[in-house]
Amino acid sequence: MDILGYELEKAKEILKKAGYTNIFVSYTKSPYGQPESGLSATYRVLRISKLEDSSVEILACYM
Repeated sequence: MDILGYELEKAKEILKKAGYTNIFVSYTKSPYGQPESGLSATYRVLRISKLEDSSVEILACYM
């Protein structure tokens, strides 16, 4: 399932609809400290790892 770049809340909704019940999220932030102009400041999905049958881990970045 390709949810890279999605806003975190939208990505979690998609995963729940796909049957994932355990969604773990790790956070990081942009090394630039501020979002680039034109982008909304929100968490976006950088990486997703399937852990078990119904578990996934998401790495989200504040951009």
